[in-house]
Amino acid sequence: MNLVEQLSQINDFRRKQGQRFSLPQVLLIITMAIMSGRYGYREIASFAKANRDELVDKLKLKQSKVPSHVTIREVIMNVDFNLLNQAFSQWALGYVTIEKDDWLSIDGKSIRSTVENYNNAYQNFVSMVSVFSQKRGQVIKTATFESKKMSEVSVVRGLLEALDLKDVVFTFDALHCKKNSTNNRGARKQLSGKGQTRPA
Repeated sequence: MNLVEQLSQINDFRRKQGQRFSLPQVLLIITMAIMSGRYGYREIASFAKANRDELVDKLKLKQSKVPSHVTIREVIMNVDFNLLNQAFSQWALGYVTIEKDDWLSIDGKSIRSTVENYNNAYQNFVSMVSVFSQKRGQVIKTATFESKKMSEVSVVRGLLEALDLKDVVFTFDALHCKKNSTNNRGARKQLSGKGQTRPA
């Protein structure tokens, strides 16, 4: 499936009444804007206006208009992230061939403005873990978690099991360098001092 087909599988949370743009259309515009270095919803709307003619033509937008910052903000805040993440991962993996001895970097970063109770021990925030292909320069899979509910170690282990890769090199933070070996669908993996996994 191409990216449009993958995004079309995400349930639209909005009412159909008054809709000018389909959810895949808005998500594609957001994706292209972010790839161009525009991250805020107003910046994304400015990107859409600056490229209106091309977007209207390629995405078949009605009435020759592009989404406003209000529409973009609504989609960013309410779209089901898990479904979006799943659609992206399936699309990305279809275009990336992981070969023997490829290097994949795995790292987690906290998401800005998600911290709660920042001034006490009950602090909680959302982090995203990404699997990055060094050869392709492309993120191939991601996962999010809340710091009070899960640990980065368990999230990374879940990503490794989902990818089910062998004969590749993974690089991690020192956080993941433990004496106990991990398992990837039965294949033994040993963590080295540099945060890499190699077949045991």
